[in-house]
Amino acid sequence: MSASDSLDPIAEVETVHALLSTWLGTDAEPDVLERFAATQHATFSMVTMDGTRLSSSELLSGLRRARNSAPGLDIEISEAEVLLNEGNVTVVRFMERHHRDGKHADRWSTVVLTTEGNPSRYSWRVLQETAAPAD
Repeated sequence: MSASDSLDPIAEVETVHALLSTWLGTDAEPDVLERFAATQHATFSMVTMDGTRLSSSELLSGLRRARNSAPGLDIEISEAEVLLNEGNVTVVRFMERHHRDGKHADRWSTVVLTTEGNPSRYSWRVLQETAAPAD
């Protein structure tokens, strides 16, 4: 039994992406970005679809300037599966579909979540995005 057994990693993914789509797709209040930032581990990093590696501070710096930069954006999460749930580490792979202006773009994402330091909530440690083929 792992420390994160009482937590729902798929709900975590959906909640964080709801915050992100609210921030990018509306004239959101600053607390939306603050709540998004609070989900990240101190050593968070990600690799974007184009291969760019970003630290938490780099990602958040870009996001601060991106409020309502994609009006109407909706991010749909599907095909989520827990690949690993051992100790304080959970790995989830999922499909992100970004809807905007009647179009969509898909990406596969894999996130490493940890309960290290706080077993009552997840922290995002690593995120890898990969472009999915257009349908």
